[in-house]
Amino acid sequence: MINGVTQIVMTKADVLDSFEELKVCVAYNVDGQKTTEVPFQLAKVNAEPMYDNFKGWNNTPSVKLNNGEVLPTNMQDYINFINTYTNAPVKYISNGPQREQIITL
Repeated sequence: MINGVTQIVMTKADVLDSFEELKVCVAYNVDGQKTTEVPFQLAKVNAEPMYDNFKGWNNTPSVKLNNGEVLPTNMQDYINFINTYTNAPVKYISNGPQREQIITL
């Protein structure tokens, strides 16, 4: 659990629709050492982000979706990663500016 978070709202899913690939920083290489902590003085150390890559879902715009059961496979993979990595489930997905554009999982 991160800071007591028990559920996640994934916003701007519609913005992610245009990416062929998504990169998520999962750790840093700081002077040859892998760490999952963000270096305190990032500007004073040689920190290189380490990423996990995910395929985008640009063939299926999420803005048109209104049901969690029809999410593109690549979007489901991305959400499953977030669920596992944060140990808190994505409960809602906002896929546009309208109130009706919120998917409940």
